[in-house]
Amino acid sequence: MVPVLRPMDLMVEATPRRVFANAHTYHINSISVNSDYETYMSADDLRINLWNFEITNQSFSILSLPITSWLESRVFRSSVSEYIVDIKPANMEELTEVITAAEFHPHHCNTFVYSSSKGTIRLCDMRASALCDRHTKCE
Repeated sequence: MVPVLRPMDLMVEATPRRVFANAHTYHINSISVNSDYETYMSADDLRINLWNFEITNQSFSILSLPITSWLESRVFRSSVSEYIVDIKPANMEELTEVITAAEFHPHHCNTFVYSSSKGTIRLCDMRASALCDRHTKCE
């Protein structure tokens, strides 16, 4: 039997423009675009990663240096993903909380906030530390 070509309705198919892979072990619960429109963060249950839109194969960590042109000269790449927040305990049986949401400040590119399942909200400043494992004190 000879194959016959039959007309069909057009089908719409989604194809990714870029794939940012191999950084999260758990389900992603938040994605937030930074006010600089060059970076964004993604958060899963235990970690928050910082990404550059142009570099798809690795996430970044921020060094604790002044804010002036921090994206151009203060971000370094690593062959392993670097986290800006990491609450994963060495022993998973000691896990008491997970990250529930994360969001950049709408105007200040160095500030973000994340919440946990314990009901805490932590305000973090990437100028203060490469790993934002302590919250900012509000007085």
